[in-house]
Amino acid sequence: MTKIKNFSPYNVIKEGLSKLKPNEKKVIDSRFGIEGERKTLSAIGRELDLSRERIRQIEKDGLKKLAGLIVEQKRTLVEKIVEAIDKAGGLASNDNIAEKFLENHIQKSRNEFNSLHLLFVLMPDLIKIEKTKELEEAWILASISREDMLSVITDWVKHLKKIKTPQTIEVLLDNHPNHRKHKMAFLSELPAVSRKLVKTDTGLIGLSSWPEVNPKNIRDKIYYILKKINKPLHFGEIADMISKQRFDSKKVVRATVHNELIADNRFVLIGRGIYALTEWGYKEGTVADIIQEILNSKKDGLTADSIIEGVLKQRAVKKNTILINLQTKPIFKKINDRYFLA
Repeated sequence: MTKIKNFSPYNVIKEGLSKLKPNEKKVIDSRFGIEGERKTLSAIGRELDLSRERIRQIEKDGLKKLAGLIVEQKRTLVEKIVEAIDKAGGLASNDNIAEKFLENHIQKSRNEFNSLHLLFVLMPDLIKIEKTKELEEAWILASISREDMLSVITDWVKHLKKIKTPQTIEVLLDNHPNHRKHKMAFLSELPAVSRKLVKTDTGLIGLSSWPEVNPKNIRDKIYYILKKINKPLHFGEIADMISKQRFDSKKVVRATVHNELIADNRFVLIGRGIYALTEWGYKEGTVADIIQEILNSKKDGLTADSIIEGVLKQRAVKKNTILINLQTKPIFKKINDRYFLA
């Protein structure tokens, strides 16, 4: 448990800001969004009728004073924060800091989140990792090597590209025993920090470029759901499951899901509104096409029951539909109790 009881970053920062000069308080408040929206140096400069560079200097001086007021005078609190981060692996994605370190009732507060971010900025025990092509914005304990973190991520990415399937952390560690020197909490946080790795809701580690673990558009979300459920579904069920999964805030429209299913050859219609993945062995075509394919390699023909069994592996249809096709399509003929291609 990494949450700090009765801890309100907003109250801590608010108390510290009250001891700064008016302009210092105004600039830091606005830059970090403590009471309102975050603002640029230029925007604050226009409000105070000061140059951008002057605002930058006021911010620098104010942060130095604030660090002295908070980090030095509230050492016990700072030590608790460092301890909490250490228990969490010494590494945390910036997006996850509220969830990891704040109690439930204040996690959704923008003021609390922005104040926690400012506290981290003030703490010399922490180093901020800026967002790059490789990494998300994050925080790491100064005692942990950034190079070690990048080395583990690089090894995992190479391994996953090679095997082309998501793996558990234990499997990745079996292939890279030298990574076991790191804490499991640290390793578990790496997918949240890396822009190339992602952790699935089942706990597996995959590449963010794989649609089956990190869907970005509606087609990939459909693929994710079918792969996860591992059985054919009606397009309405797929749409409902995408909504429940909450990949993002976008509204899911059933008609759009249906259109994407029709347009993408990864999916195949196997019944009335029911779709499966082509990779499962399902093929396009009518019931008659499926029967024809089944009979193609059967010189001695097949009984109706055998044909029905074969078709039902490919299509979610009624038995009568198969029998009607056998009896009415001129491409089939019946000799005794067996059916052949005409």
